[in-house]
Parts: sequence; C-alpha cells; structure tokens
Amino acid sequence: MKIKDLLSKPSRATLRDKQLLLAHHLKVNHKDIYFMEDLEVPLQVLESFLKDLERIEEGYPLQYILGEWDFYGRSFFVKEGVLIPRPETEVLVEEVLKKIPKDEPMVGLELGVGTGCISVSLLCERSNLRIIGVDINLESLRLSKKNALRHRVLERFFLVAGDLFSPIKPYPFELILSNPPYIPKKHWESLPTGVKLEGYTSLIGGEKGWEFYERIASTIDNYLKPKGLIAFEIGHDQGEVVKKLFEEKGFKVNIIKDYSGQERVVLGWKS
Repeated sequence: MKIKDLLSKPSRATLRDKQLLLAHHLKVNHKDIYFMEDLEVPLQVLESFLKDLERIEEGYPLQYILGEWDFYGRSFFVKEGVLIPRPETEVLVEEVLKKIPKDEPMVGLELGVGTGCISVSLLCERSNLRIIGVDINLESLRLSKKNALRHRVLERFFLVAGDLFSPIKPYPFELILSNPPYIPKKHWESLPTGVKLEGYTSLIGGEKGWEFYERIASTIDNYLKPKGLIAFEIGHDQGEVVKKLFEEKGFKVNIIKDYSGQERVVLGWKS
C-alpha cells in the first residue's frame, strides 16, 4: 500500500497524528512524509503502524508511542506516568522570559518538574539562569535529567526528590515556578483513559483542585527574595482563587490567558 493511500483511509485519528505515527515507524522526519506519498509501505511497517493506530483510536496517547513531544520549539522525551507537555504551558515560559533579565545571574526553583520541559526551556533561553527542580515522582526526575542532557543544560539544572519545599532549606530564590496538579478529585473518573495514564499525582490537586497553591502560598515567604517572581500554571477557572491566595501574602498578581482565551498563568511579585 502506498503512503498516500494509507493516510487517506478513514480513521478516528487526525491526519497529523497518522503522519507523525507513520514517520515514527518509517524512522523519518514527519515533514518528509509529504515527499514520500507514492512510496510503498513495507509490510512489517504497515502491520506495526496499524496496530499503533488502533491504540490511538482507542485513546492511547500518541505522545507515549512516539516517546517524545515538542514543547517551545524543542523535543522532549515523555513516558507514561509523567505529564505530557502541552501548548498552553508554553504561555508560562513566554511570560517568565518577558520578566527575567537576559544577562543577570539568577537562581530559580521549580516545584513539580515533570518532564522538565519548563525549566529546560528557560535554561536554554537564559544562559545565566540556574534552577533547582523538585518532584515527588522519581520517574519524573529521571526523565527531567534525560531531557536536560538532551538539551545540554544539566550543569545548571539540579534535581531533588521530595514534596514541594520539603527537601529544600529556606533560600532566597529569585524565581519560583510550578505547574502543579490542579484538577479536582471529583473529575478523576470522568477523565479520558489516555489522560489518566499521565498519573493521578500528576493531575489531581485535591478535593478542591487548588490545594497545592495553598501549600505553596503558606511557605513561599521562606524561599523568595523580596523582589522575586512567582509563576504558576492554573486551571481555567482558578484564577481569582489563586490570585487571592497570593494577594493575601502581599503579592501583586496578574492573570494571563492562554491562546484559547482561558485563564492559564498567574504571575506575582511582592508589591
């Protein structure tokens, strides 16, 4: 079967997903698929492609099949049990880059590093930045290290196992970041099967969903310089709640919307 015929077959998967999957099995860049439409797909490749296509149609994440996914112009390794990088999280990176200087040494802290996509992206863009990354999930820490090595920033990315601030002694960081779990517990059962594979602890923030922000706010004064910046991803309906939490701690807070117009990022600094 020719590539163009295979890709044109009806499927619940999108054309882009099919192109990415086929390129993965052919071991070529997905952009090259456009120039290979009249080539015959080897039988072994066809069989493995159709098997994985069926998994995608049943809800299994394409990202986990590919083993990597793009974020902020770079590719990051991904695996089951760790949050898949999403385009809306790029807003957090963009907003932080607007606020931090290009040429001044800074030390940041990321709580819950996941794949490391946020910190690694920032480290790639700011050569004078160093970040300590914390995660309770050891698999996340291994994946973050792998991604930091891939993008050559491991010498400025220090990874520590633990729950939020618990493994870190009080220190005046200039930047504190987090994309914590923020989905309310009651929504777990209704999440798509593929999303659940990212892990309960990666997604569920507690009964209300914003418990992690409460915990961060209660301790943050011990870890942030007086003019330091905080930047958190939030759920689309959590802006005012999170804003109030940090305003009560003396922060001036801005809520930033993502590309679809949903509230997505909270930025704050001591007023």
